[in-house]
Amino acid sequence: MRKRPAIRVITFLSAGLIVAGVLAFTGMRKAHSLELYARAGTQRAFDELVSSVSELSNDLEKSVYVSDPALESALCSQISGRAMTAQMAMEALPYSSHELEQTASFVSKVGDYANALARTVGSNGGYSREELKNLRSLAGTAEVMALNLRDMQERIMTGELTMDEVYGSGEALEGEEGAAPLAGSVFQTIEQEFPEVPSLIYDGPFSESVTGAKPVYLEGRDQVSQEDAQTAAAKFLDVEVSEIRDAGEMEGDVPCWAFGLIRNGGEYTVYVTKQGGEIYSALCSRAVSGENYSVKDALGMARDYIDSWGLKDLTESYHMVENGVLLVNYEHAEKGVICYPDLIKVGVALDNGSLMSYDAQGYIRAHRQRDIPAAKVSEEDARQSISGDLAVKSHDMAIIPTEGGQERFCHEFVCETDAGEHYILYVNAETGAQEKILILLEDETGALTI
Repeated sequence: MRKRPAIRVITFLSAGLIVAGVLAFTGMRKAHSLELYARAGTQRAFDELVSSVSELSNDLEKSVYVSDPALESALCSQISGRAMTAQMAMEALPYSSHELEQTASFVSKVGDYANALARTVGSNGGYSREELKNLRSLAGTAEVMALNLRDMQERIMTGELTMDEVYGSGEALEGEEGAAPLAGSVFQTIEQEFPEVPSLIYDGPFSESVTGAKPVYLEGRDQVSQEDAQTAAAKFLDVEVSEIRDAGEMEGDVPCWAFGLIRNGGEYTVYVTKQGGEIYSALCSRAVSGENYSVKDALGMARDYIDSWGLKDLTESYHMVENGVLLVNYEHAEKGVICYPDLIKVGVALDNGSLMSYDAQGYIRAHRQRDIPAAKVSEEDARQSISGDLAVKSHDMAIIPTEGGQERFCHEFVCETDAGEHYILYVNAETGAQEKILILLEDETGALTI
């Protein structure tokens, strides 16, 4: 009789081991299936990248030899689409941004440049000499890139390369005799031998005029010492200089001194430009605990901060509440014209009215005394370009930035649909062409444009 419990225990243990074995086997099969699925997805993404870059290369080569503006525009739109497809394929590859840095940058630049040309080539009557020169250079780079990718694809098909995930340069395979190199390490080799990409000056975010632009507001200003910058930071935060501590430096196209301050349960970090000693930005790390002030009260506090810093001729445009902080946009106004590039953002805590953030990057990069011309296109004529489905609610004159860092003098129309939706349309005050349209989103927290 005593043997039965022991037999039962053995039986249960055996059954458990069998079940565990079955589950382990099932899990291994599932993991293997997932691995195969992931590898298949990576292979599809790579094949898509090879195909799209090859087509991109072909279209760039074609674009050099067409002379009809309509066909030039169509080809540029097609090149932009190819670049977008290539970007999506790269995002699906399991390689680090470092391994694909130059490849991704080149594809982005080509797509954006082609998109910019597609918008202007028709009205300009064809490519300029500089644009044609750029296209030739881009076509040459794309051809080299396509050849390298097709070579990789062929080596993968023959087993010389593997598509395994890799974030380094292939060290994991060192010592494995006869192992195929990883595709990621080959990508790095291609990156190191990447051809030189031409500097592109055009109206777009990857233009050299944007990426290499100097801050206009600081032109001709002297360099300041760290001590003088510290004094400026203390004055900005309305504290004694002795309370401010050194927090290092910030390099880049606007080099800054950095300073820190512990106050009111939070830590402030303030950046002061090395040239000119201007407050570039400030941020407080404190978590806002509630909303004790109304938006109207906080707007008044934000204006008080602006006045205390001695900033003149700033007009409020939009504001919104986010995580207990009122964020307000201020722009420089000159002769009744709103200069949107000259942007300063101020954040005020709704629990105690303290300063939470300050951002003058736009103002420092763009502010200057402008020679604003008289509008060649009247408000009445500009209204004629607005859709009959929109009712104009207000009108202003404004200078708006373009993606390429240029500026346009425009009529600004805030419009409303029958459904109560709001849009902002900008009509060029010199040509009468529509420059931009934005959706204006408004609720109890404020307004936002997209």
